[in-house]
Amino acid sequence: MIFFLCIWALSCLVFFALASSMSKHQKQFFSKELSLGQTRLATLVGWCLLIVTLLICLSLGTPSNNISYWFGALTIAALSVGLCISYFPAYFWKYIGGLAVIAIFSYGMLLV
Repeated sequence: MIFFLCIWALSCLVFFALASSMSKHQKQFFSKELSLGQTRLATLVGWCLLIVTLLICLSLGTPSNNISYWFGALTIAALSVGLCISYFPAYFWKYIGGLAVIAIFSYGMLLV
Protein backbone atom coordinates (compact mmCIF):
# COMPACT_ATOMS: atom_id res chain seq x y z
CA MET A 1 0.00 0.00 0.00
CA ILE A 2 2.84 2.39 0.84
CA PHE A 3 4.45 1.59 -2.51
CA PHE A 4 1.23 2.50 -4.31
CA LEU A 5 0.89 5.78 -2.36
CA CYS A 6 4.43 6.75 -3.27
CA ILE A 7 4.02 6.04 -6.97
CA TRP A 8 0.51 7.54 -7.09
CA ALA A 9 1.51 10.77 -5.32
CA LEU A 10 4.57 11.24 -7.53
CA SER A 11 2.50 10.49 -10.64
CA CYS A 12 -0.07 13.08 -9.60
CA LEU A 13 2.74 15.61 -9.20
CA VAL A 14 3.91 14.64 -12.70
CA PHE A 15 0.52 15.37 -14.21
CA PHE A 16 0.10 18.63 -12.29
CA ALA A 17 3.53 19.76 -13.54
CA LEU A 18 2.71 18.81 -17.12
CA ALA A 19 -0.68 20.53 -16.86
CA SER A 20 1.11 23.64 -15.57
CA SER A 21 3.06 23.75 -18.82
CA MET A 22 -0.14 24.28 -20.85
CA SER A 23 -1.44 27.83 -21.24
CA LYS A 24 -5.05 26.83 -20.58
CA HIS A 25 -4.19 25.39 -17.19
CA GLN A 26 -1.73 28.17 -16.38
CA LYS A 27 -4.65 30.59 -16.51
CA GLN A 28 -6.62 28.29 -14.20
CA PHE A 29 -3.85 27.82 -11.64
CA PHE A 30 -1.97 31.11 -11.72
CA SER A 31 -4.56 33.51 -13.26
CA LYS A 32 -2.02 34.40 -15.96
CA GLU A 33 0.20 32.73 -18.51
CA LEU A 34 3.70 31.89 -17.38
CA SER A 35 6.82 33.04 -19.20
CA LEU A 36 8.49 30.75 -21.69
CA GLY A 37 11.22 29.82 -19.21
CA GLN A 38 8.71 28.95 -16.49
CA THR A 39 6.70 26.88 -18.95
CA ARG A 40 9.81 24.95 -19.97
CA LEU A 41 10.72 24.44 -16.32
CA ALA A 42 7.26 22.98 -15.59
CA THR A 43 7.65 20.64 -18.57
CA LEU A 44 11.14 19.59 -17.48
CA VAL A 45 10.01 18.95 -13.90
CA GLY A 46 7.09 16.86 -15.15
CA TRP A 47 9.21 14.66 -17.39
CA CYS A 48 11.96 14.26 -14.78
CA LEU A 49 9.42 13.22 -12.14
CA LEU A 50 7.95 10.74 -14.60
CA ILE A 51 11.37 9.15 -15.06
CA VAL A 52 11.89 9.12 -11.28
CA THR A 53 8.62 7.26 -10.74
CA LEU A 54 9.62 4.69 -13.34
CA LEU A 55 13.05 4.24 -11.75
CA ILE A 56 11.48 3.76 -8.31
CA CYS A 57 9.18 1.11 -9.74
CA LEU A 58 12.02 -0.67 -11.50
CA SER A 59 14.26 -0.66 -8.43
CA LEU A 60 11.76 -2.19 -6.02
CA GLY A 61 10.94 -5.53 -7.58
CA THR A 62 10.71 -7.48 -10.80
CA PRO A 63 10.69 -5.07 -13.75
CA SER A 64 7.93 -6.82 -15.69
CA ASN A 65 5.47 -6.66 -12.80
CA ASN A 66 6.37 -3.17 -11.70
CA ILE A 67 6.10 -1.62 -15.15
CA SER A 68 2.51 -2.85 -15.26
CA TYR A 69 2.04 -1.48 -11.75
CA TRP A 70 3.50 1.85 -12.88
CA PHE A 71 1.06 2.10 -15.79
CA GLY A 72 -1.82 1.36 -13.43
CA ALA A 73 -0.71 4.04 -10.99
CA LEU A 74 -0.31 6.51 -13.87
CA THR A 75 -3.85 5.78 -15.00
CA ILE A 76 -5.34 6.37 -11.56
CA ALA A 77 -3.22 9.49 -11.09
CA ALA A 78 -4.32 10.91 -14.44
CA LEU A 79 -7.95 10.34 -13.50
CA SER A 80 -7.59 12.00 -10.11
CA VAL A 81 -5.66 14.98 -11.49
CA GLY A 82 -8.18 15.40 -14.30
CA LEU A 83 -11.01 15.49 -11.81
CA CYS A 84 -9.16 17.93 -9.56
CA ILE A 85 -8.37 20.26 -12.46
CA SER A 86 -11.94 20.11 -13.77
CA TYR A 87 -13.81 20.68 -10.54
CA PHE A 88 -11.45 22.29 -8.01
CA PRO A 89 -8.70 24.28 -9.77
CA ALA A 90 -8.66 26.90 -6.99
CA TYR A 91 -7.11 24.36 -4.60
CA PHE A 92 -4.07 23.73 -6.83
CA TRP A 93 -1.45 24.63 -4.21
CA LYS A 94 -3.17 22.59 -1.50
CA TYR A 95 -3.12 19.54 -3.78
CA ILE A 96 0.56 20.05 -4.54
CA GLY A 97 1.44 20.41 -0.87
CA GLY A 98 -0.59 17.40 0.19
CA LEU A 99 0.80 15.22 -2.58
CA ALA A 100 4.36 16.26 -1.75
CA VAL A 101 3.85 15.32 1.90
CA ILE A 102 2.33 11.95 0.93
CA ALA A 103 5.16 11.26 -1.53
CA ILE A 104 7.92 12.12 0.95
CA PHE A 105 6.31 10.20 3.81
CA SER A 106 5.57 7.11 1.75
CA TYR A 107 9.04 7.05 0.17
CA GLY A 108 10.55 7.35 3.63
CA MET A 109 8.46 4.39 4.76
CA LEU A 110 9.67 2.40 1.74
CA LEU A 111 13.28 2.95 2.73
CA VAL A 112 12.74 1.78 6.31
